[in-house]
Amino acid sequence: MNIEEVDERDSTWEQHDSIFRVYFAQGIDRAITTVDVSGATFSEVRRWAKEEASDDTIVAIALVSLDARGLKGLTWLLGMDPNDQPVADIEFRMLAEMIDEGPSR
Repeated sequence: MNIEEVDERDSTWEQHDSIFRVYFAQGIDRAITTVDVSGATFSEVRRWAKEEASDDTIVAIALVSLDARGLKGLTWLLGMDPNDQPVADIEFRMLAEMIDEGPSR
């Protein structure tokens, strides 16, 4: 983890109408159901996803945004794409957080 003190005035824009992508990976084969959620805070989406998930489901949540070319992309907020195999140390930690966040926890 890297921590750096910054000037809070260095950003040039803010966005309050976020879209969150929620991945539900169910069962041993991790069958994926994906939904986009808007009109909610991250905490509301996290709570809703946890309540919706069955006991054999893990949840991942990303922030959906567009890059300078107008192409859709994801910034992971909880976990990572359940279809991906972790390679880097941070990806293993992201996977562990996603599993630890499971519905019964």
